[in-house]
Amino acid sequence: MNLVLKSTCIYDSVSDAPFAGYIEMEGGKIRKVTKGDTDCYDDRTIYDVRDCGDRTITAGLIDSHVHLFLGSLHNATVDIYDTKTEEEAAEKLYEFYKDRDDEWIIGFRWCQFRWPEEKLPTKASLDRYFPDRPVIAFNDELHGVWVNSRTLELCGIDRNTPDPAGGTIARDENGEPTGFLLEQPAMELVTKEALCVSREKEEELIEGFIKKAHTKGVTSVGAVHVLRIMKHEACRRLENKGKLKMRVFFAPHMEMDMGEALRLKEEYTSDRLKFLGLKGFMDGTPLGYTGYMVEPYSDRPGFRSEPLVDRDWLYERSKECYKNDIAMRLHACGDGAVRMALDAYEAARKEYGPKDVRNAIEHIEVLHRDDVARFAKTNTVASIQPSHMLMETLEDHAIFPIVGKERAKLAWPGKTLAKNGAVVAFGTDYPIVDLDPVDSIYRAVKRRMEDDLPEGGWNPQEKFTMAEAIKNSTIGPAYMMRMEDKLGTLEEGKIADINVFSKNIFEHEEDIPSVNTDMTVFEGEIVYDKL
Repeated sequence: MNLVLKSTCIYDSVSDAPFAGYIEMEGGKIRKVTKGDTDCYDDRTIYDVRDCGDRTITAGLIDSHVHLFLGSLHNATVDIYDTKTEEEAAEKLYEFYKDRDDEWIIGFRWCQFRWPEEKLPTKASLDRYFPDRPVIAFNDELHGVWVNSRTLELCGIDRNTPDPAGGTIARDENGEPTGFLLEQPAMELVTKEALCVSREKEEELIEGFIKKAHTKGVTSVGAVHVLRIMKHEACRRLENKGKLKMRVFFAPHMEMDMGEALRLKEEYTSDRLKFLGLKGFMDGTPLGYTGYMVEPYSDRPGFRSEPLVDRDWLYERSKECYKNDIAMRLHACGDGAVRMALDAYEAARKEYGPKDVRNAIEHIEVLHRDDVARFAKTNTVASIQPSHMLMETLEDHAIFPIVGKERAKLAWPGKTLAKNGAVVAFGTDYPIVDLDPVDSIYRAVKRRMEDDLPEGGWNPQEKFTMAEAIKNSTIGPAYMMRMEDKLGTLEEGKIADINVFSKNIFEHEEDIPSVNTDMTVFEGEIVYDKL
């Protein structure tokens, strides 16, 4: 029996506006898209017709940027973002774990900017609740961790441990580690021990992530490494068992041997699990003063931070990847890091000529005007996360004193990139923010803070229309994944990955924060259903 979805609001990511009609599926693909009324589906012995009313139907949502395994851990542990003090965060960790026997206490998304005086946490508060159990809590940007004394002891970190290149072990006035470690090279000193789990546990956690994604209408993800954690082997095991009901396009760390990268490219080629390219980190983030800037930070004269990679090495790696048709995805938050990434991509194109290698730059939290048009010229995808711009209020936003009002006009840009020819792909960066593509769409369309102000949006010239935001969540990422011939639009012959929102989001823009997914279809199979 063929599944048919009916709605008065189908948006196919091709047209300029939604339409009323039907989508028929057969054999895991879209067999037919019908606009307007028809009586051809009246025979219910042949067709399973689901009337979705005026709910908006889109192609399956593609989250272009997630950290799959850390997101899977977040889904199974505890989020401490909404805590108002360091003490409350430590207490929330304790309440979650007090009756559990987990070897490690793991938490996510604390943010010192939400605490009084915006002070970084220390091991002392965690030690009061966890004197004997190791704790690791990731901050909301995944660029720092907060640990207790037991963790430092287990990992052999003391006053004599040197700061690794590109990372910082925070220390008190006596030189003792405080319990805060900044940036990945320092974080890796503790995460290798904390995040080591069995193969069975890996699969269980990833299956939990997939179920969560289905409740959000997400059918594909771009899984990018952080802390050199990828877990594509676990995904392969799930695929072999028929349990990988999500498309995972993964990008491990760019420092890996090119021979290994070519092996992954050759081995992982299915429509459900595919090697996408290599992911690298150019810098940290401007909010942490680790973003690499073109001009000095406004509140730190003379200080621009430093890139995390050597420029000459990056150019050679970019050329090597480009030569072998391997895309790069470079984390670049500061405008200096964005420029350096574009320079590296440009150098490769200059040496080997124009090729269809779809490099990307991730985040782009601050962009220099001179570099806006270079994305289209170098065929570089702008992989952005609209929810990253959030603070409780615009007046209290930390970006203004850090980069100044003028540079803030191109902080977390959106429409400017698209207007200048860049392909835009939305992602959440889960677990840095929740796996919620609806919020990405809302922030992209409205550009409001957590208090839902300003009403007209911050930097309103960067706002997308609803149709554009949905395209950036469907066909844009599909292009990035080299799957635009199979995914991203509702067209005949495409894979039947489909999302059904709980409302007509075109007519109820102000209500988007309350919108959920009511149905998710993966390859023609209903994998989540609240209708």
